[in-house]
Amino acid sequence: MKLGLHLPQIGAAAAGEIAHAARRAEDAGYESIGVSDHLVVPESGGRLPPIEILEPIATLAYVAAVTSRIKLATSVIVVPYRNAIHLAKELATLDRLSSGRVIAGVASGWLEAEFRALGVSFEKRGAYTDEAIKLMRAAWSSAVPEFHGEFFNLADMRFGPRPAAGYIPIWVGGISRRAIRRAVELGDGWHGTRMNPDQVAERIGWIRELAARRSRNLDGFAISHRVYLGFAPKWTDTGGYVEGILAPPAEIADYLNRFAAIGVDQILISPLGAEPLAKFLDRFDTEVRPKLA
Repeated sequence: MKLGLHLPQIGAAAAGEIAHAARRAEDAGYESIGVSDHLVVPESGGRLPPIEILEPIATLAYVAAVTSRIKLATSVIVVPYRNAIHLAKELATLDRLSSGRVIAGVASGWLEAEFRALGVSFEKRGAYTDEAIKLMRAAWSSAVPEFHGEFFNLADMRFGPRPAAGYIPIWVGGISRRAIRRAVELGDGWHGTRMNPDQVAERIGWIRELAARRSRNLDGFAISHRVYLGFAPKWTDTGGYVEGILAPPAEIADYLNRFAAIGVDQILISPLGAEPLAKFLDRFDTEVRPKLA
């Protein structure tokens, strides 16, 4: 099972840690680094605390300049917040500048207040995301793409740059049946979050069921999951959809190995707790990684 590291994106002090964390992850053999996406968040009364979060594409562009091999992933970018042609160009530019290292984790979003603040339709977010994925693929595959849909009509216009290899893998995020269907129909993989192994196994079952129905070959289809975890003397979690796991190193390793056993290809580690990132990585790399499948 491959490992990724979610970068410290949140808070005013985050910028000072990013370059060090990215270089350390690359040197330690992590497969990828990931960043998340919110443009604005409710000041009070929402499911999220009022956080300051760095913009994902700009953050990955900075990281691309201080690394050379590690994959650069969005975990995930909320597609309806952005014009799909502009997003296609941003991702293709990043991919060209990084010599083909981008993984586009995408989703339709869930925070209705954020949609309203941005003047974006919450009700049409799913349809927009589906069309945007198709449009981005068309733009990346042709210098003069042609596309006609509900939201976009593109013809006789030159698009560039195109990705380094003419293609960027798209991993679809989300935990609903609708998101799983989008992943099978339009994605190169699925990227889940905040679920325990039993919940992920259920989604993998949905993926296989839908793929069989649509005669979709799953060879090369990535199964990725983001796990929030930190170290503690005893095991604690919130139950239900998992907000985070705090546990001793051996129990963390056993927990992560359960994901490998059900077919997860990559785990994106999102560190929790007040422990400095460098100290967390020291412990994780020496006390957890050697025990992973």
